[in-house]
Amino acid sequence: MTADSPNSKVPTANSSHDTIVALSSAAGESARHIVRLSGMRTAELLKTVAPTLAVLSSAATRVSVNFAGLSVKAWVYTFKAPNSYTAEDTAEMHIPGNDLLARLLIDHLIANGARQAEPGEFTARAYLNGRIDLTAAEGVQMTIAAQHAAELRAARQLMAGELAHRLTPLIGVIADALALLEAGIDFSEEDISFIDPADLRLRIDGVKRQLTALVDGAPRFEQLSRHPRFVLVGRPNAGKSTLLNALAGLERAIVSPVAGTTRDALSAVVLLDGGLVEVIDVAGFEADDDNASSPREVAAQMQARARRASEEADFVIHLIDATHPAPAMPLAREADLSVINKIDLHPAAPASRGIGISAQAGTNLHLLRSAMSDLAFARGTAAVARLALNARHRQAIATAVSALDAANADGPIEVIAFELRHALDALGDVLGQISPDDVLGRIFSSFCIGK
Repeated sequence: MTADSPNSKVPTANSSHDTIVALSSAAGESARHIVRLSGMRTAELLKTVAPTLAVLSSAATRVSVNFAGLSVKAWVYTFKAPNSYTAEDTAEMHIPGNDLLARLLIDHLIANGARQAEPGEFTARAYLNGRIDLTAAEGVQMTIAAQHAAELRAARQLMAGELAHRLTPLIGVIADALALLEAGIDFSEEDISFIDPADLRLRIDGVKRQLTALVDGAPRFEQLSRHPRFVLVGRPNAGKSTLLNALAGLERAIVSPVAGTTRDALSAVVLLDGGLVEVIDVAGFEADDDNASSPREVAAQMQARARRASEEADFVIHLIDATHPAPAMPLAREADLSVINKIDLHPAAPASRGIGISAQAGTNLHLLRSAMSDLAFARGTAAVARLALNARHRQAIATAVSALDAANADGPIEVIAFELRHALDALGDVLGQISPDDVLGRIFSSFCIGK
């Protein structure tokens, strides 16, 4: 896919008269490439490459596509408006997976009146044409960018409209209360009240509770997008650097029989069954009676950095040397996994203390990887997708809650109505019902071309 520029043009309703085209699959070698068309001239442009196609309808057809002096067998999938992703006439041509063929086909369509799509323009049209709300559009982008299962599940929740499903009833409650208040303002001279103050307070408090619970129970997308972080802790020469190299599949850390070789935190990205994680190797924790292999000042800095890394990590793996059992060492925090290393040198090491492995020989590393994946991606316990919120969602909801706080049912009715309108506008911003151009630009400019 083509990298996007942060200054990309924001698609607007004014550009919807154009018929756009783009490569909608990843560039490079593959079984198929997908060239996507959308707009009023879709049927006309299809005729220039496949004259035998019937009147545009929702169908899948195997035809010869002709362009640039070539005739290529392809599947053509057509979608009649409004029953398409963009709510416009849309077509996808699935051709053999060759970058040159795709470029020649796109050039032919552009020469005949199509326009190269802007980044995110297909999804922007779906939003502008009312097919999806703004949170679902963000879900598409986050699905594209997802790097592990938890992030993908959360993105799919957005794409499926889960946030809209939760916010829409709350928006309805506020809108109903606002309508009743404004009706009361219109009939203020007749001294008619359309909503009781106690009823209004109950409605406002109920919406506030649900919004607060939604924010408190939802992880941040920014946290999901960061790789889960493991830190390896243990005494010097327990084999942490060897284990880091074994998990990463490369010589990331220097390995030496001399204790204390690792002086600073080293990290590597490791692929587990559930996704990518970051594994950090820190200097070994030394007990007071250990003979430090480094000058006292350097050793103190090493220990401080190691403790800080373990405190900030998502998960801690305590690596224990099976050949040199030692008294329990104080950790910066409780370990999530205990691992007995070098069992090839000491097979009698008690398995009850943790997972027995040999980082050097590769023994039982699959068990450690599985345990790490279970921790990082909560296999079996968090298979149900969790709705995640990004910074934009949280800011808008916080604004709404603040406005609801200000809507004191004992205050002037005009002030309450103003604050309810403010809350309603803030929640409308989340779903894109009221969305300034700069918000649209930040979202759609991060898309790949062809999406």
